[in-house]
Amino acid sequence: AIQSTMAKDAAGKAAASAVKSSGISMAQMFPEMHVQIPTRVMYINGFKLSRQWLAGLVEEPVAAATARGDEQARSLIMLIPALLPGVLMTPISSVLEACNAGHSNPEPLYRRWIRGVVPRCGREIIFGLGLNNLTDWAEERIPRDVCETKVLRNALGSMTAGVISGYFSHVPHNLSTMKLLQPNVSYSVHVQSLVNAAKQRVPSTMPGPAREVAATALALILPKGLAIRTTQVVGSFTLLNGISHLLDTSNRH
Repeated sequence: AIQSTMAKDAAGKAAASAVKSSGISMAQMFPEMHVQIPTRVMYINGFKLSRQWLAGLVEEPVAAATARGDEQARSLIMLIPALLPGVLMTPISSVLEACNAGHSNPEPLYRRWIRGVVPRCGREIIFGLGLNNLTDWAEERIPRDVCETKVLRNALGSMTAGVISGYFSHVPHNLSTMKLLQPNVSYSVHVQSLVNAAKQRVPSTMPGPAREVAATALALILPKGLAIRTTQVVGSFTLLNGISHLLDTSNRH
């Protein structure tokens, strides 16, 4: 036990020494943690809680539209709990990302968080749709002979929704991040920089116009970093939906 304690102390001193030698303070390594911690808790819980709250608000209007056979009105009302959680979570995710962008964007946090908010809102709407609605849709369509347990079906549904959401939200994610880090650069210039980076994956033997079209298609349809971020989204969906399912099960019992 004494040796273990000494080893931990030595490791802690070595880590502190490494931080000092690098010239980076702990505050720089973990910026705005007094803001990040409560905001992250709100973000993790926000999608599920906001959907539940909004679904309760539209329950009576949906029932009334169903009773009178107005499917169009019912579908429009159901868009509220489907789309609005992403809109509500956009300011929260903006603050979280802005906390870690101070090294590139020196603006104060109360101004920095708004940078890139439009594509970020699109990303959060897609994320919310995937985490809530698309997961349920995919779970319901998994054949019973594939897996019978609710936990596995939930996990497979979350993974399927994560792949789809990760794909469609990747370009908005890139644009929101680029705008946050470089707020003085226009969106058109940011898009062009993605296209220019994609040209490296296009054979130089292609004619100029065709190479530009191919690079644009690659930047928007098969963007760089897609697999890594999609894997992160799949993991997030599986974890969050799994925890939500376990909590629902324990509450029933």
